Amino acid sequence: MTASYIVTSRKLPRSFHGYRMAVLADLHNTSQGERREQLIQALRDAQVNTVLIAGDMVTEKGGEHSFVNYQEAEDFLLAVAAEWPVYYENGNHEGRWKLHQPLHPELYEDYKNKLEAGGISFLENTSVFMKNSAGEKIRITGLELPDPFFRRGKIPKLTEEDIQGFVGPADEEYFQILLAHCPQFFDAYMDWGADLVLSGHFHGGMVRLPFLGGVISTYLHLFPKYDHGEFRRDSQHMIVSSGLGMHTLPLRINNPEELVVIELRREEKGTEK
Repeated sequence: MTASYIVTSRKLPRSFHGYRMAVLADLHNTSQGERREQLIQALRDAQVNTVLIAGDMVTEKGGEHSFVNYQEAEDFLLAVAAEWPVYYENGNHEGRWKLHQPLHPELYEDYKNKLEAGGISFLENTSVFMKNSAGEKIRITGLELPDPFFRRGKIPKLTEEDIQGFVGPADEEYFQILLAHCPQFFDAYMDWGADLVLSGHFHGGMVRLPFLGGVISTYLHLFPKYDHGEFRRDSQHMIVSSGLGMHTLPLRINNPEELVVIELRREEKGTEK
């Protein structure tokens, strides 16, 4: 399914009014054959201008003999990049891939290099300006948190100062998008100064119940607060995708896979929604 959102801001250049972005999250290397064509057709049908990736396009299976399936994701993303600009922020699976493959460290670099050669911009704690056809721009930052922030058990605290240490300050002049795979740290993202945060990671809570929402997070905590959908602080937004795939625990109940599509709208003072 496609989940559609409208995000308004006075910081958006007027030429970005109506600009459409797709968000891919938690694909977990499940994009072969007919499914691949269905996803690409869904992007065409949504008439998006660009594609943003909020992490976990691959699945890393940890342990002594860490292994990553990546060929399906690589082929799919190269097909996407042939039609749209793509900006890629790593999730915890890409991060663990880099961390846990001492015997084959070249594999991640090979994956990254091939995707970059296909036109994909990797944002590993870096920022870029995305320009539209009018030459105006907004800023996209990719936050890649260290592995301890994804481990189960007690969740570490993340602060505005921590984020600045990873990626530098938010942009106060230009509309600021933060690709942040884990939605757990909403308050820190808002304090940092993001106008729009795009996340995934919780897979929509895996099982969703009427009125209660997602049942369990990937931390194995019950009823996560930021499980799926849109969250606001004044004019700041966070949109959390329920994701496009599954991995170790292949469970989705009342929780369809989704492609997120966001339309940006420039609003004048007093009219933001």
